[in-house]
Amino acid sequence: LADEPTGALDKESAEIVLAILKKIVENGKLVILVTHSEMVASHCSRIVRIDDGVVVEDSKKYDVKIKGEYEKTIMPRPIKVKDVANLSIRNLDRSRSRSLIVSIGMAIGITALVLILNLGLGLTNYVTDVYADALQTMQMTVTQSDGSSFSDDNLDNVVSIDGVDVVHTSSTIEDATYVYGDLDGDVASLSAFYSDYYPTILYGALPSQDGEMMINEAFALLLTEDGIITSVGTQITLTYDDVSFTYTITGIYDDPTDSSDVANAYLTHDDLTTIEGGTLDINTLYITLDDVTYIESVKDDLKSLDFETFQVDNSANQVLSYIDLGTKVLTGVAMISMIVAAIMIFIVLYISIVERTKEIGILRAIGARKKDIRRMFLVEAGVLGFVGGIFGVVFSLAITILTNTVTSISLQTTLISYGVQNYFLGLVVSIIVSLLAGIAPAVKAADMDPVVSLRYE
Repeated sequence: LADEPTGALDKESAEIVLAILKKIVENGKLVILVTHSEMVASHCSRIVRIDDGVVVEDSKKYDVKIKGEYEKTIMPRPIKVKDVANLSIRNLDRSRSRSLIVSIGMAIGITALVLILNLGLGLTNYVTDVYADALQTMQMTVTQSDGSSFSDDNLDNVVSIDGVDVVHTSSTIEDATYVYGDLDGDVASLSAFYSDYYPTILYGALPSQDGEMMINEAFALLLTEDGIITSVGTQITLTYDDVSFTYTITGIYDDPTDSSDVANAYLTHDDLTTIEGGTLDINTLYITLDDVTYIESVKDDLKSLDFETFQVDNSANQVLSYIDLGTKVLTGVAMISMIVAAIMIFIVLYISIVERTKEIGILRAIGARKKDIRRMFLVEAGVLGFVGGIFGVVFSLAITILTNTVTSISLQTTLISYGVQNYFLGLVVSIIVSLLAGIAPAVKAADMDPVVSLRYE
């Protein structure tokens, strides 16, 4: 449909337009043309004359020779990905200062995030090294929740837990009695100790051979009123299942258990096996972990198996808990910085829509799809996030090197770890946050009416 297609055109231009229309006709398309020009009408194969809304003439001048049907329909053609990227980069380059400020804003948040995560990792490694020689911090006692014995399957489950290094099978006897001179009474618990799993000695020494035992302070107070140390080196008779055994008390140990106010004692593994008649009733496990970082995970795994745990020294786990809590809190603060940067990206892209309204209209007019426009703005957001992430990684690495240099000189240790995974995480988070911030502006730009965009001043 053409309404005065040659109006206000010179003769040569009018001839060109008419030639184009004639070619369209020869390719099998109907062209309806409105004109006041007799010259234009003379080019048409059929002329319908209208006067005051009434057809006064309908004449056919000649037959149109169709030279061929259209072989394909003209459809909007997508812009190539590389061209979309070039448009995005070009726009960012035009507003270089603004783009740089936004990227630095994101870099501040990423720098804080990476530093906090690596500081938490570094402090965890430092605590692990500090407590590496404190054996009791990596040890725990395991029992059944109902006090029953462990089966072979139970033992296999405990051994297979990630972080468990050594498992000692032991027993706890709770119905033995003692005779000490003129005194007698009940022993609350008899357990075995091992060369790498034993309580802290307060007085005396660990038993060094069979026939020796150590007792807790409450037990020692039951035996003498002259001072608990006087019981060290004396002999005591224990009876279990009507069989009696005599042992020498070699030491008094620190009892941190909940039952420290009753008589508890430790024997060698062989002596405990002998008391039980040659076969140990395994109802207690002593486990040693690979390092202190496994404490919580191993406890959780044991709890899921319906086992109960007790740990003599829980100080390392408390320190690690404080580090973990501090890391989470500070990570939250760093995320606030990234949210602010995301808002900046959101605003910048919306401003870019206003600045590039005509450009968007032209792109749509020449065949760009909504998808192409969305992709263009998302690429810009992604580039801002990538650049901000790179800056953040570089800034955090520089601060880490500087800090570790100072602490290695003053404290003979490094506090911030070089966690490669955290640098990668920071870069990925920066890109994702930026892309999320760019979704709304990208949709807004893609939904703009091309005609309205082209008329925008």
